[in-house]
Amino acid sequence: MPSDPEILIYPSLAALQAATAERLVALATQSVAAHGRALLALSGGGTPLGVFRHLCAAPLRERMPWGQLSVIWADERVVPFEHPASSYREARQTLLDHVPIPSAQVYPVPTYYGPARAAEVYDQQVAALLAAHGGRLAIVLLGLGPDGHTASLFPGFPQLDAPPEALALAVTGSPKPPPERVTLTAHALNRADYALFLVAGADKAAAVRATLRGPYNPHVTPAQLVRPPQGQVIWMLDAAAGEL
Repeated sequence: MPSDPEILIYPSLAALQAATAERLVALATQSVAAHGRALLALSGGGTPLGVFRHLCAAPLRERMPWGQLSVIWADERVVPFEHPASSYREARQTLLDHVPIPSAQVYPVPTYYGPARAAEVYDQQVAALLAAHGGRLAIVLLGLGPDGHTASLFPGFPQLDAPPEALALAVTGSPKPPPERVTLTAHALNRADYALFLVAGADKAAAVRATLRGPYNPHVTPAQLVRPPQGQVIWMLDAAAGEL
């Protein structure tokens, strides 16, 4: 059975981002100490960028075990790597170009294919990485949309009913632009030792409440699917997102 989620509320966005960066370093260090390596899944969006800036600055830059990390993405927009909407581009420019992580340990979604082929290739890559990491994702960093979506798992979309063997799937017709995406499935996300939801803003408060306190209906609130049976869910919220 999944354990109860840990819920932490911070007075401001800045405090939330600083605390999340500290927590990521602590969890990654713990995972590397236990297993010798750690597989980390990142998400895009504006809120994680502040976390990334903390991670590539002293003192956290020196404390993170960069050489033992491998990085994948929880989801990605199917755009070129240099497109402004690319989550990989955001993470690279804000974090990865500024820390000593080997480039061979960074695995962006291969968006130079179309969405279907990109998802197929990424599914294979994620499967191989999980096999090399004892079948586990150490940490997955997730956001939450006002509609209750996380990664690119949207209300009512067929990816919510992915077969157990599917780790990555294409998404077309996304309600958020751009319309074509690749997302990890809930089955992949639930391989996490720690699923860390980073959520800020009053526009997310109702979705936070629905995910944590509402009836279980993941076709309406997809974030409810993230319940790793051998892991821990951690909600890190600013005061506005946690107000309900």
